[in-house]
Amino acid sequence: MIKAIDIRKPSRAHRLRKSDFTQVTEMIGSQNLKTPFLILSRSAIRKNLADLAAALPGAAICYAVKSNNHPAILEEVAAAGHNFDVASFSELQQAVEAGGHADKCIHSHPIKSPLEIENAVKAGANTFVIDNSHEIDKFIPYADKVRLLIRFKVADSSAVVDLSYKFGCEPDEALGLAEKIRRYGLNYYGMTFHVGSQCVDNSVYVRAVKMAGSMITELKNHGFDTIMLDIGGGFPVQYTDAVPSIEIFCAPIKQALADNIDPDIIIACEPGRFISAPAVTLVASIIGKSNRSGKSWYFLDDGLYGSFSGRLYDHCQYQVFTNRNTVWRDSVLAGPTCDSFDVIYDNILLPPLELGNLLLFPAMGAYCSVSASTFNSLRKAEYIVVE
Repeated sequence: MIKAIDIRKPSRAHRLRKSDFTQVTEMIGSQNLKTPFLILSRSAIRKNLADLAAALPGAAICYAVKSNNHPAILEEVAAAGHNFDVASFSELQQAVEAGGHADKCIHSHPIKSPLEIENAVKAGANTFVIDNSHEIDKFIPYADKVRLLIRFKVADSSAVVDLSYKFGCEPDEALGLAEKIRRYGLNYYGMTFHVGSQCVDNSVYVRAVKMAGSMITELKNHGFDTIMLDIGGGFPVQYTDAVPSIEIFCAPIKQALADNIDPDIIIACEPGRFISAPAVTLVASIIGKSNRSGKSWYFLDDGLYGSFSGRLYDHCQYQVFTNRNTVWRDSVLAGPTCDSFDVIYDNILLPPLELGNLLLFPAMGAYCSVSASTFNSLRKAEYIVVE
């Protein structure tokens, strides 16, 4: 069961403070804002980028646009001198429009349509990921324009979202793929893996780095020079459960890279959630209430079809902040649509709430707005960008 937090009670573990609620109320009044809306902090983006850069010194940061493609985030990434991880030509365009460089981006989606590849190459992209023999065939027309990273599978990951279920070759298939790349006159560039999204176990990264080291050695013995190792993303953030600081989390990863990977090999990473999630707070209002089977139901003006789509696709539990604290009761928090499926939390401790009461939800910057819809023709939460 999740319990809402009284924002008036100070705690080091809380991302928000009482003053945040006051500022939100003032913003609503002064700017005539209508909930729901998302507050995006540029300074938080910059801090997250700097923290990760300090935790993995020397690693090229390629922000995963898929987590949140808001222009303000992309602009901050580009302004800080970092690059982008894109999963489509449209994401590549957005990255370039924000100040990124196509030839510095990594197109990390292992499966791409021929048209997707054609458009990306024309735009200047040159680094692509493959994980199977059939995908290599699509790059034959661009032999002198592309370089390929081979993605291998990391099994038994503790990540909340297991990406190896769908992508990644078996480790013993990597050599055969590299040989086909060479046979077709293409450029083998390196290796990549992704341990999964919201991975709270850094030992999975360590194991993957060791696997990569062994494969790179085998490839070297067969005449393949590895230029880049991309260790993916998945770095965790705090939702309802605490996670280690990024410095502590990355320490064994950094050591594993030093112990297993040639220092001349470029190390890249693809953070998405770690950069975008903590920088965004959702502000929503109670628009309805009822009592069903002796339980209080509260209806919010945002739900599973909107910003809380991450409850489904990203399997996240978002913390709830209130500025009320009387008698806490087992309640239900539902979304605004006519679909009975649209229930955010069916077992949550909340204080008695009234129509118009505000609730704040921190760390909703990743995989929320990007997968939100306008079901029932309800508008999606708009962004308010602050410094």
